[in-house]
Amino acid sequence: MMRYELSPKNTVIVRGPASITLVGGQATILGAPFAPPQTKIIGRHKQSPIETESDAELEISFGETGEMFEVQGSTIPTSWRLASEALEQMVEGEVVIVGPPDVGKSTLCTYLVNKLLRTGRNLCVIDADIGQTDMGPPTTIARAVPTHPITSLQELMPDRRLFIGHISPSSVEQKLISCIRRLSANREKLLTIINTDGWVMDIDAVLYKIKLLTQIQPDLVLGLATSNQLEPILDGIRFHSMKLAAAKNILERSRVDRRTIRSEAYRRFLEGGAIRRISLENIQLSFPPGFPGVSRVDRRALSNLILGILDYEGYLAQIGILIDIEDDVATIYTKHSGAPRNIEVGYVKISTSDNEIGFL
Repeated sequence: MMRYELSPKNTVIVRGPASITLVGGQATILGAPFAPPQTKIIGRHKQSPIETESDAELEISFGETGEMFEVQGSTIPTSWRLASEALEQMVEGEVVIVGPPDVGKSTLCTYLVNKLLRTGRNLCVIDADIGQTDMGPPTTIARAVPTHPITSLQELMPDRRLFIGHISPSSVEQKLISCIRRLSANREKLLTIINTDGWVMDIDAVLYKIKLLTQIQPDLVLGLATSNQLEPILDGIRFHSMKLAAAKNILERSRVDRRTIRSEAYRRFLEGGAIRRISLENIQLSFPPGFPGVSRVDRRALSNLILGILDYEGYLAQIGILIDIEDDVATIYTKHSGAPRNIEVGYVKISTSDNEIGFL
């Protein structure tokens, strides 16, 4: 453990695994107040920027790969503050965040939540990044209603989740769009912030994002990028948009890092589960479009496929792993202990050690 004095008007960036305790002074993390004797835990592949207007003293403990460094001024770009002011003029509606990987989309979403909660706004957050979701297991999307400041989207408690079944939107475009629209149905007077995936660069990605925005019809699009990467998307829509700078000192993640993050997320939702044999007699079992049917497929091809156990409204209750289907009995591994109403099989194959091993 080390003690660290943070100078006024500066920011210390702590990368996990680490824990931070504020022992003196006042500070903020992405607009969320940080006061003694609060302690924040930062997971691996995560970081937190801590800034203060006066002297502050921190106690920091690092895990094996944890680190920290101090930068002058704030890491929050001026354009983010302008976006926050624009959202403060909205009582309800939908705001969609788009951008490539490693520009700070989730960080921006967290910052906006904290700034808007201070104004008394009734907010809703939808995490629609099926490959790197913070609010559920990969292959799913989730909705939460924030009630207090947060330092990461992982701190939000979803009230609804939907199973998509894939980590890439290119394979499930219309299903993903329909599910986002279902979660964002604004029956309450809420200001909804929708965080999307980082697939934006090739022509198929551009067409998909334009299709997504056209069907959602947001009141505002926040485009987050380092250069003109989003011009084909923003120029192809008729909705009001703002171009924002990428986050400063962002933590870049390799493809291996992202796969590791997904494995850790699968583990959180599967660890402690058990093998169950479930009669399919009164259960609706669904496979991806184009699947030829259980009787026409080598059963080994079904082994290890991720599945979603759904409640009577079609929302996700828990994920699981399909082990086998024989004589209208499914053998699955899951933490879910209730009586399933519907089971939906996805595309991703997961090993018993929670690693992705292929696709349907």
